[in-house]
Order: sequence, then C-alpha cells, then structure tokens
Amino acid sequence: MTKPTPDRRPQTAEELPDRVAILGFARSGKALAEALLARGVSVAVGDSRPEAEFEGLEALARRGAAFSFGGPAPEFLEGAGWLAVSPGVPLSAPAVVEAARRGIQVLSELEIAWRIAEAEQPGLHRWIAVTGTNGKSTTTTWIAEILKRAGRPVVLAGNIGAPLSGFLDADGPRDFVLEVSSFQLETVERFRPHVAVLTNVTPDHLDRHADFAAYAAAKARLFARQEAGDFAVLHADDAVAEAVSTRARRVLFSRRGRPRRAEAAAWLENGALRCDVGGTARVVVAADRLALPGAHNLENALAALAAVACLRVPEGAIVAGLTGFEGLPHRSQLVAEKDGVRWVDDSKGTNVDATAKSLEGRPPKSVLLILGGRDKHGDFATLRDVVRSTARTVFTIGEAATAIERALEGTTRVEACGTMGEAVARAARLAKPGDTVLLSPACASFDQYRNFEERGRHFAALARKAAGQRHGP
Repeated sequence: MTKPTPDRRPQTAEELPDRVAILGFARSGKALAEALLARGVSVAVGDSRPEAEFEGLEALARRGAAFSFGGPAPEFLEGAGWLAVSPGVPLSAPAVVEAARRGIQVLSELEIAWRIAEAEQPGLHRWIAVTGTNGKSTTTTWIAEILKRAGRPVVLAGNIGAPLSGFLDADGPRDFVLEVSSFQLETVERFRPHVAVLTNVTPDHLDRHADFAAYAAAKARLFARQEAGDFAVLHADDAVAEAVSTRARRVLFSRRGRPRRAEAAAWLENGALRCDVGGTARVVVAADRLALPGAHNLENALAALAAVACLRVPEGAIVAGLTGFEGLPHRSQLVAEKDGVRWVDDSKGTNVDATAKSLEGRPPKSVLLILGGRDKHGDFATLRDVVRSTARTVFTIGEAATAIERALEGTTRVEACGTMGEAVARAARLAKPGDTVLLSPACASFDQYRNFEERGRHFAALARKAAGQRHGP
C-alpha cells in the first residue's frame, strides 16, 4: 500500500502501521487523523453520523484520508494495523468487535499520541495524568496552573477537551498534564505517566461499564505500566482508590489527617494543608486561603499539592497556584446573584456523588436544587439524606425525572418541571434571601443538550435573566 507523503516529519521510530482506522470523528478522532497523516500513515475514518455533519473533509481526503459515514462500511477495517476508538465509542460497537476478531489492536487516541511523542522525543517530557470519578478536571487544571507558575512549559490536554494528538509537533521538553477518563483507559496498553493521580472512585457510567468493578478496574489501568521510580497519588479517604495496586511510589492525600502507614502524603491538619514528600513534613498553606471553596475542592487541592510535590515544584509556585487558581466553568460556579439569592452552575455534577459533594456543608433548607437529565444508572436514593437536610425544593428535568422523584419521595418538596426553563422559572418564584438555586443534575446532559457545557450555559443565561442581570458576578 502506498503511503501519503508526510507533511512535516518522517515516520517516527515507533512501529506505526501503514494504515490506521479511526472510529469516531469528534475532536480526538480529527486530531489523531491530522497527526497520523503528517507522519505518512494512511487513515480510514468511520462514524455513525452522516457526512453532512462534518466540515473540512476535502482537505483531509486530499492528504490520503478515506471516509465511511453512516455505518461504517464493512471495508472500513481493511488493511488497518490499529483501530483507534474515540472515547464515546463503546467497546461493544460492531466495528470494535470485528477488529478484535481480526486481531487488529484497539487503542485510544491518547495511547497512540503518547507512543508518537515518546518515540519522536524519547525521555524528554514529564507525564502527569489524572483520573477519578469527580474532581479530575479541576485537579488536572490546578496542577497545570501550579506548574505554569513555576515557569514550566505546560500542555493541558486529554479528556479536558484538547486531544493530546494536537500537541505533538512542539519541540523541546514539556510537562504534559492530562485528564484521563475511564473510556480512554479501557484501550491503553503502554501509556506510563510519571505521576498518576486518582481523585476518587464512586459509581458512574454504569450505562457503559458492565458494573462498578469493571469501572474501577478501568480507572486502575492508569497505574498498570508505572515503575518503581514513578509516583501514584491516591485518595486515602476513598477505599477503592487507596487499594489500587501499583509498582510506583505511593503518595496518599486526605482531609482527615495524615494517613497511617503513608511514607509520603499531603493532608489537612489544624486548618492547614501539609505535605511530606521527600522526608520533611511541612505546612504549605492555610485551608481558608485556597482559591476554591468547598470540601470537594479541598480534596482537589490536596491531590494537586501531592502531585506537584512529587515533581519538586518550588514552594512559592505551589502556594501561588493553590491560592490564585480561578477554577473552571460549570463547577459550582456563581453565575448570578440578586436580593440575597445566589444562582450556581454545577452542570459538571453528572453523577450522584458529585451532586452530594456540591450540597455538602450548605445551610439547612437553603437550596433550590435542579436535578435530572439522562440517567447513568446511578443510585439517586443515596442523595436522600443530604437532600433532606439542605434542599427546600427539588425541581426535576429530563429523562431521569421519574426515577429521581421516586428515589427522593418523602425527603423534601419535589416538583416535576421537565425543562430547564420551567425549573428556573419555578425557582425564581420560590427563592428568598439566603437561598441558593443550584443546578447539579446528577445525570448526563445528552437527552436535552449536546454536552454539560451547553446545559450550563443555558442555565446561566436563564439565571441571569431571572436575576435581571446581563452578566454574571
């Protein structure tokens, strides 16, 4: 098979096959296609969506890409040495099953991009990877913020929205800080981070994984290739995370005090974040100086502290990053405030544990809570206690509304609203000074929105209108 002419670089030392099939042509699939074509690899792209939904195909076709939409067609896998699957493609998809039957390696975009980076610039980069059920986006970005303040060249990529494949052509050493999902980890084989972080593991994505054990096993794959000189940063307060098996040096973090039997750790004690990675325990910063409030963000800060301590980041950069980080959109973000009523967008709260942490510590009966969306087979009944204590009213929306209403019956007032517009309108009529109207849905967004970001933006726009504001605080 004739390979297209490389655009920029010769083929890497890595054993890239002559042809790679890419299943799923969203951000990661497109970025990988660009990277492979630039290295002389023939690319076949398949997607279940129609061709009309895509732009820029002509330019890629001129460079040697072939396309198969609405299926893909049976010949999609012909001649492929690898099948690269986008995170949204389940391993039960027919093309994935057929690839496995033919003996074609099934790999994630992350795995392939990492192999290319390590082959072209071996040993030059530092790799920091973060996974977990909740808090991984904030923790990943917080680590990157601290490294930037230390003057490091940083690439923030992965599940956070910027595929690693798009950063393969920058020369020189980089700190690659990656958010990694369970979907990506299902199809990694060699990926080896120098510092791997597991924020927590609670039930999530059970509509995709066979059961909780399978989901937890996918998370644990992040640590499978680590060696004795690497670091595994694990949440000591989370039984599943703390029990992960690894050859790397274990660094535990906890907000309940220094973990027992921990040779290296970051922890909360007497209102201060403390750290001992390297043999000297020290106070780093007072907890009330952290940039982001809440118990969940305290855990995120401890995870970030532990990770950067493994990388020997100067203390000044650590403190500046922990106290100066502005946070991410749609993570307990205040979007409007008027007459003592706060409107908070936590659209990223897509599972019951995230919603519980968003409610934790709020004043009794002070929350008007919007729940619902596409059910990820979480147990809504686990919210009963925290909803009973903090929420005065729950408004349900989306496909999961009926299941939520059944699970929360008898805890507080529950109103079926159906849509975000109706929920916000009802909240605006009932809210009083001291209340928080909180969108923390405990569900995916795909029944009514393209993603959680679109859902959050819609809520924020409705909230600002209800508060009579053109812009958020």
